[in-house]
Amino acid sequence: MRSIEEIKKQNQKTIILLILAFLLPVIAAYLVYLNMGEAGKTRNNGELIVPPRPLEKLQLNTSAGNQFDFKELQGNWHLVYVGSGMCGSDCKDRLSMMHQTRMGQGKAMSRVRLIYIALDGMQKEKADALEKEHARLTILTGNSEQISTTISLFKTDDAVNIREDNMIFMIDPLGNLMMRYRKDVRLIGIIKDLEHLLKISQIG
Repeated sequence: MRSIEEIKKQNQKTIILLILAFLLPVIAAYLVYLNMGEAGKTRNNGELIVPPRPLEKLQLNTSAGNQFDFKELQGNWHLVYVGSGMCGSDCKDRLSMMHQTRMGQGKAMSRVRLIYIALDGMQKEKADALEKEHARLTILTGNSEQISTTISLFKTDDAVNIREDNMIFMIDPLGNLMMRYRKDVRLIGIIKDLEHLLKISQIG
């Protein structure tokens, strides 16, 4: 009969194996993705955020008033646009690009969700209309403290102006900010990048 200490050690090993089984697909995706450019065949169309930035401090609200935090990001890939609540032509272009990128994944589109973080808030009627126009889009807002935290999380370097750069960001199924796309990115570039990641990673 095994001792209590032996049972504890066995349980710890089991937990470690389960964690590794969950993490390895995403780690493998990063490694392959990092090497795509070096192999000379395909280059990343986005800019990798290295190391990936955990969004554990993210805390915002949906247009319906429900809380949205880090745990809501886990389990799916997310494309995120961060901008004002006005949503002019640039914003609409970004949302359309994210929508088309998701649709471009075919059967795998169910693994992808879209987020628009409206830094200055947004009227519920407008938010409802945008969410109806773009499937699986969630519009998030927050108070001044939450927005300040959000800006600091997405400001990956001093050269980034979150309010004006019209960037699209990518979040992995573990809730890590891992890629960003500048305004001049081509639609086909984001589609191909996400396609590779979905193919490599079996989670999310």
